[in-house]
Amino acid sequence: MEKKRKYLIFLVTAVLSLTAFFVTAIVTDSKFGKILSFVIPLAVIAVSAAIYTAELRAIKKNEAIKRSVGNGEFFSSQSWRQAYLNFRTQYEFANIHPRGMRADMLRNYRNLPTYLYFLFFFTVAVVFACILMPHPIEKMTKFRFMMLLGGILCSCDGIRRLAGIPARRWMKRIKAEYSDVEASYNSGRLVKSWTSGINIGTDYIVIFNPSRVVSFRTADIVEAGRKVVRENWYNTGIYVQTDQKYKVYFVVGHSKKVQRTYEVELNVFESELVCDEVRELLDRRSELPVSYEETVREDVTTI
Repeated sequence: MEKKRKYLIFLVTAVLSLTAFFVTAIVTDSKFGKILSFVIPLAVIAVSAAIYTAELRAIKKNEAIKRSVGNGEFFSSQSWRQAYLNFRTQYEFANIHPRGMRADMLRNYRNLPTYLYFLFFFTVAVVFACILMPHPIEKMTKFRFMMLLGGILCSCDGIRRLAGIPARRWMKRIKAEYSDVEASYNSGRLVKSWTSGINIGTDYIVIFNPSRVVSFRTADIVEAGRKVVRENWYNTGIYVQTDQKYKVYFVVGHSKKVQRTYEVELNVFESELVCDEVRELLDRRSELPVSYEETVREDVTTI
């Protein structure tokens, strides 16, 4: 951790604890108030110490995983390989819709997480619309306005997903090769993980997530591999948690010699399964490369 960040955490903790002490001591004259004037600053210090310790542990774990990925031990331990083999023997690829690729792609966007996403934000929009309607616009608070606007925008996004707009746009883009992609998709192996997935066909690979759908020819794949991603979450500069994700990536060379990278996020065993399928498809005997990536997500709480 950088020294500036350490000093900042120390300064914020000191200011908050001292402020809590003086405010409580000045405002209250009772015995209970005097006790609170000591308890509250200690609680602030304890919470800050817990957050700081959690961040230090996450940083140490990040370094350990980075070393493990670098020396090839992350996916090669005997216990992990046995757990994966158990998963592989019980795993069944997702069934493709009987009516083919178009119906299947639209169905991928009509799932439980998307329905819940839409219903939640639609409820938020309705609730805050009912709250604001009886009051004049000049008395509208910033918080209520932002909640109403966010509910409306996210509800529209939910409708966009349920209507399968990303899939419909993709099918228009591949109009010239639609029949070839459809034939490959219908005979391919489909791996789905919540709102993301990949169809591994003989001639084409199709990747989808809530935002978009992409497809490319297997013959155009220049490189393929997997990434272990550690995402550190911070809210207003305060450490919250670290998420670990697994992504399979493809570097594709197009006709204009322009290379693009496409990724799909899966769970740990699904990512291994996809790598095995791609390795066989590309006729590569060696394991696909594994890389490590660490990212930071900064959120700011606004009221």
